[in-house]
Amino acid sequence: MRRLFSAAAFLPDPSSMQLSTLSKAVTLALSLTAGIAAGPTLAQQAVTTTTAATGAKAPAQAAAMLLRDPAVSARNLAFVYGGDLWIANRDGSQPRRLTSHAAAEFSPRFSPDGQWIAYSASYDGNTDVYVIPAGGGQPRRLTWHPAADQVTGWSPDGKRVLFASSREVLNNRSNQLFEVPADGGYEQKVMEAVAYEGVWSPDGTRLAYRPYRQAYNGSSGWRQSRGGTTPPIWIIDPKGKTWEQIPHVNATDSNPIWMGDEVVFISDRNDGAANLFAFNTKTKALRQLTKETVWDIRGADGRDGRIVYEAGGQLKEVGLDGSPARVLSIALNEPSNQAREQWKDASKTIENASLSATGKRVVISARGEIFTVPVKDGVVRNLTRTSGVREKDGVWSPDGQQVAYLSDEPGMRHQVVIRDQLGDEAAGKPTRKILLPEVGYFSLLDWSPDGARLVLQDNHLNLFQLPLTGPQSGKLTRIDTSERRAGFDTSFSPDGRFLAYTVAGKNFFSQIRVIDFQTGQQHTLTDGQSHAGQPVFSTKGDVLFFAASINSGPAQVGLDMSTQERAVRMGLYAAVLRADGKSPLAPKAGDEDGKDAKDKKDDEKKDADKAGKADGAAKDGKDEKDGKDAKADKKDDAKDAKPKVKPVRIDFAGIQDRIVGLPVATARYGALGVADDGALFYLEYRQPGVSIEPNGGEGNKGELYRFDFEEKKAKLVKPQVQNYSLSADGKKILLNLGGGRLEISDAREKIDTKSIDLSGLKTRIDPRAEWKQIFDETWWMEKEYFYDPKLHGLDWNGIYQRYAPLVAGVQRREDLNDLLVEMIGELQVGHNRIGGGDVHQEPRVPVGLLGADFSFENGKYRIKRIFKGDRWDPYLKAPLNAPGVGVKEGEYLLAVNGQPVDGTRNLYQQLENTVGKQVQLTVSANANGQGARQVTVEPTGNEGRLRQWAWIDHNRQEVDRLSGGKIAYVYMPDTAGSGFQHFNRMFFAQVDKTGLIVDDRRNGGGQAANYVTELLNRAYLGSWKDRDGLIYDTPAGAIYGPKAMLIDQDAGSGGDFMPYAFKRTGLGPLIGKRTWGGLIGISANPGLIDGGYLVVPFFRFFTPEGEWRIENEGVAPDIDVDLDPVAVNQGRDVQLEAAVANVQERLKTWKPIQRTTAPAMPTQVGK
Repeated sequence: MRRLFSAAAFLPDPSSMQLSTLSKAVTLALSLTAGIAAGPTLAQQAVTTTTAATGAKAPAQAAAMLLRDPAVSARNLAFVYGGDLWIANRDGSQPRRLTSHAAAEFSPRFSPDGQWIAYSASYDGNTDVYVIPAGGGQPRRLTWHPAADQVTGWSPDGKRVLFASSREVLNNRSNQLFEVPADGGYEQKVMEAVAYEGVWSPDGTRLAYRPYRQAYNGSSGWRQSRGGTTPPIWIIDPKGKTWEQIPHVNATDSNPIWMGDEVVFISDRNDGAANLFAFNTKTKALRQLTKETVWDIRGADGRDGRIVYEAGGQLKEVGLDGSPARVLSIALNEPSNQAREQWKDASKTIENASLSATGKRVVISARGEIFTVPVKDGVVRNLTRTSGVREKDGVWSPDGQQVAYLSDEPGMRHQVVIRDQLGDEAAGKPTRKILLPEVGYFSLLDWSPDGARLVLQDNHLNLFQLPLTGPQSGKLTRIDTSERRAGFDTSFSPDGRFLAYTVAGKNFFSQIRVIDFQTGQQHTLTDGQSHAGQPVFSTKGDVLFFAASINSGPAQVGLDMSTQERAVRMGLYAAVLRADGKSPLAPKAGDEDGKDAKDKKDDEKKDADKAGKADGAAKDGKDEKDGKDAKADKKDDAKDAKPKVKPVRIDFAGIQDRIVGLPVATARYGALGVADDGALFYLEYRQPGVSIEPNGGEGNKGELYRFDFEEKKAKLVKPQVQNYSLSADGKKILLNLGGGRLEISDAREKIDTKSIDLSGLKTRIDPRAEWKQIFDETWWMEKEYFYDPKLHGLDWNGIYQRYAPLVAGVQRREDLNDLLVEMIGELQVGHNRIGGGDVHQEPRVPVGLLGADFSFENGKYRIKRIFKGDRWDPYLKAPLNAPGVGVKEGEYLLAVNGQPVDGTRNLYQQLENTVGKQVQLTVSANANGQGARQVTVEPTGNEGRLRQWAWIDHNRQEVDRLSGGKIAYVYMPDTAGSGFQHFNRMFFAQVDKTGLIVDDRRNGGGQAANYVTELLNRAYLGSWKDRDGLIYDTPAGAIYGPKAMLIDQDAGSGGDFMPYAFKRTGLGPLIGKRTWGGLIGISANPGLIDGGYLVVPFFRFFTPEGEWRIENEGVAPDIDVDLDPVAVNQGRDVQLEAAVANVQERLKTWKPIQRTTAPAMPTQVGK
């Protein structure tokens, strides 16, 4: 195969499959509750408005769609439209824009007197709290902390803004409530208990709040979630010792609004659309206020007995008195800056790239267009120019004169397009289009060297050929079907007669097969006893190179945590294709070849002349000229690209006995390719678990090697290469260095790379056309990739008809994400997410953090707590705990870089642009500055891991204290790499203890934690007596005593499976709250045209009994314990206390199974 460089693989290797509830980077706008959808008839609605200035009737305008985040005062209504804040009269009349910044603005809330609006915005690349006069004016910033701060309300006296933030939580996946003075200053934490949103009672003594996140949030579309992450509304006196729960069923309650004696909230408890309910705090009566049946209510606010809410993209108003809801028709005729046509840099969204026949140009698929880019001279050509159509997978014809690619122009199905490489400049050259089957999402892999066929694969594990000549021309034919989702590695023989490819078998190993297109016969080259891949024919077609492993079995199924840090050792092999062929490693005879020195010099001169002509053509860039020069050069190119190729012959009988190994170390190899001189290029990757980079990753780039068959050894060519491809003639090599950097060089032992200029890779985008394409492709990929072809019986066509009209209401890319989250949520499953894309992002201003908690006392910031970090993690820095700094808890921070720190300015405002830089702090034991001193520190950009480790280590010490040193404590933040490391670090260090508590709370998932349960279920097999010291057991690392696992609603995915497995294997009870409930995972589909991501669940868990379980159910605890907020405010963890008490009680009756002493020594020889 002439390999394509690919920025993202079409199909994942099984080793990459993971279960996770942690999304990729999600846009700030998506992380907040927001209205998303509107009814299909909104586009036809029209209203008549009256202008404020003249009172004259304006022309009828369509009612605006996709209005979000309503907020109300006594006189006004505020809402978000197109990412901006708007204000109108309470009835929706006279709407006017308050803000017009390109950054996202959301969560508006009026002050009690209606004079101010507090809201959240990401003006500096971070979500912070702002206030703006309700009559318009300049926004005033109130917070600067780098954590996201989301406005939820005001204090009843209007002096403080209430917001939710994760800035001081001691573990992830939670928020707490804070207040900041409306005039600016120090942010005060309301309470230690976690809370995602809240609102004060009218007298300011109690809070109605949602204690934890909901399953349906941000980028996650999941209507009617019925797992553990179905939050209630709690009411608490933060200063007292009482709290109550509004009557709750297994449903999601959110968005509390305190109105008199009643708390109004949104709930989906009736198994239909989410509606408004009201709870009377005195009578404890609960009643339903609205009767929405189609669209969920997504946001609401109320005052003076009236509530405005958002449903279906409209704003509606309903009364507490039970009066019916009415639509507030709001006409907005404002242009959208994001919707105007504009030029975009396509180099940021490169999907794949490959070299032309002689390496003079690169075909690049990016932003849904097909480009050809000169490696040096010439112009960038956009061959497609079809905004709103996705073209992808561009490949060159073997002579370099045409480009083939896939297009979704027919509408939610693919067609192959073959066109001249000059694009529109090739006058009179017909473009060929071949429609592919309606079922399947296709990927174009390669074009045969003889030009006779294309090779494609689909997402349903099929490999196809598409003949371009002969009687079968244009008819797609299946070559083979894989039994596992592993993708296909392919390589054509030089004459195009044979195709070598990989196919995954039942044992998870891939084998190499070869199809003969002349006879149609298929042959299996390898025996299935090794995991083989990356086949590539030699330039002469006499050898097939490939990589294979015989130790990869334990690492083959990456969904299992037991594959973590499993080194896969591969060898490089050569299969001699002809029975009379010789090994490429065969000894040389050392005889004369019959040529004298003069003949050799003549041959060398001819080779040099040929090389010079080729180089000259590349320098002049003549192949890129128009008209006659271009045609002439195309003939020259064709001549150069079509040397006479000898027919390839393969003798399949006995071929497995003609496989020889190359003399290279067994390592992790990939991306094999053969240059024109016969040398073998390949990438060697770092083995997992060998080392960790300072950024916390292992690094995914490889080192490029070249094996020379004359010298019979490999040499390093270039480090830090992500991927590469070779030109069809094998003379040029294209290197992908990552980050959109491409370099080219001659494919020789010593490469001299030159950067390829991608500055011209730009395309004009019609956003509305592109948004429609993204909508359609999202719907299409859900249909093609969802694990159940029938989508659980959902009328997916009907869903399209309901949501498609709303695309016309999209004003910015973020709106489209909101709409798509709503649409995919109709499937009512987890791990179904969408986000990112060409959303607006302001440059982030990094804000430094000192790794400390502060209080505000005596008009100064006082250091309440210093986080000390982890002495065994060299990359976890604690700024105030570094040796030599000497800052103590209780001291005052008086100045930053000489600027006073007091209540007039926010502390974090003074720490802007200080991350990783030396900062001078002035500290003192007294607020008056007596004895002040200066210290120099380097602030960090994120305290999350500092706080988490402090929480983990505190829990370990608390368990040790409460149990008298008998019980071990192990925390697992996820079931992927971090969880694997945490488990190994904490478990084996405590195997001298008798009992065990494994903490799964807030576990972010990753893999199926079979490693943990298998290790904890180890059977005691015996012990060993050394002459000196203690005896030791086999297995050596084990705790055999009573065990328990802590779980909660924030643990999910792999964090669901681990407690399921813990309970099923009888390890011990589960204590806490029901888990998230998401064991349908996670994604095999490609991303979206503008770089956005879509996660379509394509596999699902079922039990040994053949039951679909855990998904949308969660794992229930054996002992149900709420994380009591009053206890949390007092510094207690009642769930942890319950687990310790449970294990302690069982230890009283537990009898050790392993020996603690050796038997008496033998007294007879031979015994």
